[in-house]
Amino acid sequence: MHHIQMCILVSVAMASLLYILHRGPSVSGVKESSLSGTPITFPSQSKKEWRNLFKPCASQRLFLPSLLPEVDSLLYVDTDVLFLSPISDVWEYFYKFNDSQLAALTPEHENENIGWYNRFARHPYYGRLGVNSGVMLMNLTRMRKFEWEKHILPIHNEYRLRITWGDQDIINILFYYHPDKLYIIPCEYNYRPDHCMYMSICTSSQKGIKIIHGNRGYFHSDKQPLFRIIYEAIEKYQVGTSPYQNFLLPLQSSLIQQNINDSNCGKISNQAVLIANNLFINEYL
Repeated sequence: MHHIQMCILVSVAMASLLYILHRGPSVSGVKESSLSGTPITFPSQSKKEWRNLFKPCASQRLFLPSLLPEVDSLLYVDTDVLFLSPISDVWEYFYKFNDSQLAALTPEHENENIGWYNRFARHPYYGRLGVNSGVMLMNLTRMRKFEWEKHILPIHNEYRLRITWGDQDIINILFYYHPDKLYIIPCEYNYRPDHCMYMSICTSSQKGIKIIHGNRGYFHSDKQPLFRIIYEAIEKYQVGTSPYQNFLLPLQSSLIQQNINDSNCGKISNQAVLIANNLFINEYL
């Protein structure tokens, strides 16, 4: 039996992030999970500034190597992220790291014409279009050996007046200087409105969207209703009941609404249910 531990790091106001920790050689046979909470902590210098960098407590993830000294590896996700595939799918990328890589992220964009970093950033960033930090595999053991936090603090001191997206920009700057430390995972593991709001640019999602990220409030907006419909289907699902009857069928029914079909992201709605179809349809028919 393998074990997945989920931990929410909490502040007085609200949870800031979720990490998923696996203990064991593989997560394909996970039978057990647990949940725990850990208090928010920041460096004593500039604590208030770190707490409010970008969004309240968002920068906490930068200090996980020291906050969780007993943890070897974890999967960090923003609180506006939903899984449309087993956690084991993304976790498998840890085993693809070479000896120097200590983290994995998806690209911030796939198209230079509508990318953000290549058009607007006032600081260095990773690669051609930068990376998005909403889903991040973190090998904390390697980060501690690399002395991750000793790199983070001077980056913040130098660039704090030039960053827009807080901790994500700091991560981009770090990997600009240390590109050998980063593994890039495909965009279907951090699928965002930017991938479909103008045109479909995440070509690998044709095999199914694995993790969907409703950043900028898209889970609660009708700008691209596909994101809201998926969120509502998961919110209404009662754990322990049939996912085929009570999640997949209602979601498929909702996806035929005219306002979804008329939207740009609605054109890829089949990709959002592809994994669930494969997982549930044979088991529950």
